[in-house]
Amino acid sequence: MRPPSISYPVLLADIGGTNCRLSMVADPESPHHSVARIGTGSFATPEAAFESVIAELPERPRSAILAVAGPLDGRRAQLTNASWDFDGPRIAEALKFNQGLLVNDFEALAASLAVLNPTDVESLVEGEPEPEGVKLVLGPGTGFGASALLTRGERGFLIPTEAGHIGIGPEDPAEHRIWPALTAGLPRLTVEHLLSGDGLVRLHRAVATTSGMAEADVSAADISRLALDGNPAALMTVVCFWRLLARVAGDLALAFKATGGVFIAGGIAPKLLPLADRPTVKAVFAGKPPMEDLAARFALHIITAQDAAEQGLAAIAANLPRFGLDDPKRLWFG
Repeated sequence: MRPPSISYPVLLADIGGTNCRLSMVADPESPHHSVARIGTGSFATPEAAFESVIAELPERPRSAILAVAGPLDGRRAQLTNASWDFDGPRIAEALKFNQGLLVNDFEALAASLAVLNPTDVESLVEGEPEPEGVKLVLGPGTGFGASALLTRGERGFLIPTEAGHIGIGPEDPAEHRIWPALTAGLPRLTVEHLLSGDGLVRLHRAVATTSGMAEADVSAADISRLALDGNPAALMTVVCFWRLLARVAGDLALAFKATGGVFIAGGIAPKLLPLADRPTVKAVFAGKPPMEDLAARFALHIITAQDAAEQGLAAIAANLPRFGLDDPKRLWFG
């Protein structure tokens, strides 16, 4: 029996809590090309949003692969930080697709690790990566996501997670000082509460409050800009953010034994990369007693390509078995 395949052209969608980016790919050998970027929730349903774009295209897509920032249940998904919900067969019927597939947004990023070019990545910690070791991608954006790629020969498997909802506590005196302000009003403090756009704002508020500085009403984008301009409270916030991100990346590397490397994705980290104190990032990332010898082998990289998710989706469309997605329980049909 032939493995399932996707009919071309294919609509690719990277759907986050804030933005939805749509691309098309004409055939397995062609690069994807962007067709639209719309606000998530700007339409009542994802079907209406997709149709508004498809109606303007010279050729309708025959299939779709949708990366959704939220947990999956077979052919269904719900955005964690927005109201859209997804039902594969419903979408296929509404938009006349032959086939389709829902993946977690970080599954798409994990798939991209198989196809990214060296120029798409910047290394923070070189480590000693193993070619067939587990690769882990994680990162802050509207929320915090993580997924792993396990490769064995020509076949791989994507492992989605909900790691953003793991609890987190303070580890050093500086963190102990700001922690009460961070936990105020929350029943439980999670990784996503700190390592996300809202988390950057929460960190800034806590840093300003505990340092006796005037607290400005600022957004995550404002904090990034202010930090790059040398604002003290914003700079302290970014220092805290990088330490926490390095710590969580190192902890998750241990959890997955990610000897193939750890890759930080999302829109926040590349913008703050000029403010990363690399020796400190390396020390925190690898400082995992009693497992320092193992942690020293882990590499840490930043994905700088803005289209990494789309690259991963295109790779999935071209070869479903390569990522263990030739699964009739997940594929849907019109």
